[in-house]
Amino acid sequence: MTRKKIYFLINSLGAGGAERVVSNIATDFSWSHNVTIITLKDEKFFDLPENVKYLPLSHTRNNLVMVMLIPWFYFRLRSLLPEYDTGVSFLEISNFLHILARRNAIISFRIHIDFFRGFVGSVYRLLIKLLYPKAGKIIVNSEENRYDLADFLYIPINRITTIYNPISVAEIEQKKQEPVESWILERIKDKKVFVTTGRLEWQKHHELIIQAFQKLYLLGERDFIWLIVGDWWERNRLEKMVADSSLQGNVLFLGTQKNVFKYLSIAHYFVYASEIEWFPNVLIEAMACNLPIITSDFKSGAKECVLWSYDKNTCKSMEYPYYWPNGVVLWPNTFVDNFIEVYKDIIQIRQNKWGFERFETSIVSQEWLKLFK
Repeated sequence: MTRKKIYFLINSLGAGGAERVVSNIATDFSWSHNVTIITLKDEKFFDLPENVKYLPLSHTRNNLVMVMLIPWFYFRLRSLLPEYDTGVSFLEISNFLHILARRNAIISFRIHIDFFRGFVGSVYRLLIKLLYPKAGKIIVNSEENRYDLADFLYIPINRITTIYNPISVAEIEQKKQEPVESWILERIKDKKVFVTTGRLEWQKHHELIIQAFQKLYLLGERDFIWLIVGDWWERNRLEKMVADSSLQGNVLFLGTQKNVFKYLSIAHYFVYASEIEWFPNVLIEAMACNLPIITSDFKSGAKECVLWSYDKNTCKSMEYPYYWPNGVVLWPNTFVDNFIEVYKDIIQIRQNKWGFERFETSIVSQEWLKLFK
């Protein structure tokens, strides 16, 4: 039987959540399909098997240059995509190009519409409003995002499909076995270990976690360590905040790591203070490592990880902190006070992995296969 040729179009394969999803799905599909990952930039953080073709359309790693090359990308995609049976795009610039270059394009919207702010954000919102209704299919990664995007685009809810981000339990179990650096093990000995993974970006609001730990420190609670696994523009500012708060002995900046799971495996709690997200891969990864989650109630996906499911009526009447089977949800505007409150009885926070099977690669891959048929 002839193997279908499918493509995944994305800005790059840098160290981000959408990029991880593409690498996971492409790897899974590569055993039954001819798979190509097409990128606008030549940036590749994730390892791919040999049977997944990696095709960068340019040699640039610069976002500004990528934007300047949009007309060229359009004509290149118009000639390239007919070679494939089907495919899907991820992230906005790739989605815009995909809709323009291929009729009835399948696109994946990975972030909440509220993320787009300021002048540049208003341009994105306008283009999303104009172009996304022309897509053949729109895929989102949370039910909350599905409802909100349908309202924004004024389109029927049934035109949007939710497919959750996949996670490979077998891969995680393997990576958890990698030994952690001895100096880190020495630093965390006899401590409550908190961990946060992901890029250090403004919308993640790591400063709220710093403020919460500073308040704990001033209250005399000092037997904790916070591991920050990730890097990006906010690192220098956050390091200064930690120093100004006298928390250097309690906070470790570990930078970007290929294997985050070995650090998750030595922690006791996963803490997160984001305002807006793509779908929170990091929360699924914490679930996979049996870590109780302490997270802000961000858009979108926090409730679907911690509360197991999403119900609009239940979510409207929530009071914070809100305890549920997989952790606790805090209100962003009162995150620090909520955190202090839950810390006093932190042993009650559990990770029961309710609903975790929704995110397993085998289940998610079947949803994508249905989409491509």
